[in-house]
Amino acid sequence: MAKWEDKDPKWIVQDRQDGSNVNGWHWEEKNQFGWSKQKLEELLVGLLVDMSAVQGNAKVTALKDLKGEALLTTRKGKKRFAMYDLTVTLTWQGLWVEDDKKQVTGEIIIGEFASANDPDEYEWSVTAEGTGTAQDKLKDHVNTLRRSVFDKLQGYVTALNSLI
Repeated sequence: MAKWEDKDPKWIVQDRQDGSNVNGWHWEEKNQFGWSKQKLEELLVGLLVDMSAVQGNAKVTALKDLKGEALLTTRKGKKRFAMYDLTVTLTWQGLWVEDDKKQVTGEIIIGEFASANDPDEYEWSVTAEGTGTAQDKLKDHVNTLRRSVFDKLQGYVTALNSLI
């Protein structure tokens, strides 16, 4: 058995110049932020709001911003899991034809999208630029995307976990 007082090499951790994690003993993290941005854009951009053509139309037009982190972690070369804590900002655009054919744009912000949270803990807000009937009506319709967006976010989680 190795004895500490004998300075047995088994007990001495050497400072490695290459900074490598020998045998994957410690935590390793692999950044998946770039992949996450691409995957979320693929899943969310183009989502259509379900509404009557007589009223108008609206859809998600872009992933405007993504903040936070997304990682694949490994412990001792074996235990692997995905960790993410993101704030997603989407832009939407719609046309309200029922009253005055008005073009409206806005944002959807999803906060607290994290591996530690359940979907009912995610924060959800929809904004519209300007004020008026068209903005209010389209904003209400875009709010109905909540379930579809959360389903797509669960698709992201499944895809991220499949990278492990």
